[in-house]
Amino acid sequence: MTKREQGRVNSSRRPGGYTLDTFEDGNAVRRLEAEPQRTREAEPDRLKPQVSRQTRKNRMRATQMGKGYVLFLAVICTAIVGMCVVYLQMQTTITTQTKDIASKERELSDLKADNDAYYNSAIASVDLEAIKDAALNRLGMKYADESQIIYYDTSGSSYVRQYKDVPDAK
Repeated sequence: MTKREQGRVNSSRRPGGYTLDTFEDGNAVRRLEAEPQRTREAEPDRLKPQVSRQTRKNRMRATQMGKGYVLFLAVICTAIVGMCVVYLQMQTTITTQTKDIASKERELSDLKADNDAYYNSAIASVDLEAIKDAALNRLGMKYADESQIIYYDTSGSSYVRQYKDVPDAK
């Protein structure tokens, strides 16, 4: 068996349309053929179409910018930059206002928590039994009986306004 038969033959296609056959013998790959040198042939001038003088002038004129076009672009660019500045100012204002609102909400929450704590401590400090005892014994007050209670018709409203003194209930 020859070396070529022992190794594995690789055939790969190259961009030029030719194949490069190599074979592996162990870990080395050997080239059997050298790659051909490609030369680029110069294209003949006769294949290039001749461009007239007027066409060249028109192409040159088309690639140049006129004063009006430059002025138009400058105005548009200035307007865009101005709109970007206004947008950034508005965004900054909104961000600042959002931070202020958040701090005011935190402050309100703290004040509500303090108020609730003070209210609960005030309610806890009131002894209703001591107040009842002082009213009945010390001040001489007593519970109202049925003869002292006078009922009024509210005629549909939720409260009664007192314009005169309550009549004596004797």
